[in-house]
Amino acid sequence: MLFSLVVGVPVLLLGEKLLSLPTAVALLLFAVAGNGTLLWFLRRRYSGRWPSINLHGHVPGWLIIALPVLVLAADMVLSLIDLLHLPGFEGEPYQKLEQLPVVAFLILCVAAPVLEELLLRGVMLQGLLRNFPGRPWIAIGQSALVFGVMHFNPPQSLLAFVLGLLLGWLYYRTRSLWLCMGVHFLHNMFFFTAMLAATEAAKDKEVTAMFGAPWIYAAVVALSALVLAGLLWRVHQTTKPPAEPVSEEVQPIVEAASR
Repeated sequence: MLFSLVVGVPVLLLGEKLLSLPTAVALLLFAVAGNGTLLWFLRRRYSGRWPSINLHGHVPGWLIIALPVLVLAADMVLSLIDLLHLPGFEGEPYQKLEQLPVVAFLILCVAAPVLEELLLRGVMLQGLLRNFPGRPWIAIGQSALVFGVMHFNPPQSLLAFVLGLLLGWLYYRTRSLWLCMGVHFLHNMFFFTAMLAATEAAKDKEVTAMFGAPWIYAAVVALSALVLAGLLWRVHQTTKPPAEPVSEEVQPIVEAASR
């Protein structure tokens, strides 16, 4: 994370201050330069331990069809985080992103799903699963924690942590990076659409106000939770995680424990 900031922040300042680029464009360069350079560094530094990126995995056909419903149900449940009124400081960057919708789309719906999933699930979670054989929730929890912290904003961090648990579990069950990118894309796409559609007055209201009455919002969240639980149970029933290879560092410990 520090490595990506060391690379990304100078690119952001160079684009915004020296080249006079719009802030939204500079943020796009920041995201691509920071995450892209970090992936390049890890690939060169740890080429011998670099995990093979499995894009396709084993995804049931029904899950691809049901993916928008799954993400929408998850987002409705995650909207409960808004009721915590956590302090945030993301307002100005997003206001500037709204001024350039095309760039905002490229950041939120293209760069973020591809680069973050490559880094968090494709590289980090794979390595953690090898280091914690038989204990996938430790690996999933750690990768989700990093996913949350890297957003540097309490409301977004909590949301990203919970979303990271979902993404990590789906990757563990299917080994499909495309699936994780799809979930990430749909989640950000729903946010992007809501960001553009929201009026200034609506942005200051609680999420419950959008449904007209608190009991309607509560009913929708409860129904979404049931739908999400049913879909995740179906994923559990129709997928089987492959046996995870053990890393060379952990292999002696596993062998000693088995004896």
